[in-house]
Amino acid sequence: MNTYDEKGPNNSMPDEKLIGETIRRLRIRKGLPLEDVAAKANLSPVSVRALELGRGSTLGTMLKVLKALDEVGFLLDWAEKSIVSSPLQALRISRNLAAEPKRVSRKSRGAVTG
Repeated sequence: MNTYDEKGPNNSMPDEKLIGETIRRLRIRKGLPLEDVAAKANLSPVSVRALELGRGSTLGTMLKVLKALDEVGFLLDWAEKSIVSSPLQALRISRNLAAEPKRVSRKSRGAVTG
C-alpha cells in the first residue's frame, strides 16, 4: 500500500503546496531573489511564484527551478519518502530486505514424502 495521496507524504497539506513551500525556503535560505532564480531557470517570475505557491505549475517548471537552485536531489529525496507505506517498510528498504517475508510451507522444510 502506498501512502501517497492528495495530502502528500505527511498528510498535512497537498503535495503541490508542500513542494512549493519547500522550494521557496530553499531559495530564501540561499539568499536568492525570486527574479534571479526565474532568470537562471529561463522562466518568468510569475511561473516561479506559482510553483512556490503550489498553483498551476508543471514538472518541467519544478525541474528548471530545482536546477537553478542546484537542488535536484530534493526531488529524489521527496519521491523516495512519499512511496514508503509504513515504518516497517522503510526499515526493510533501509536494510535492503525484501518487501514481504517469504513463507515456507511445512512440506518444503525437508519432510520426506513417499
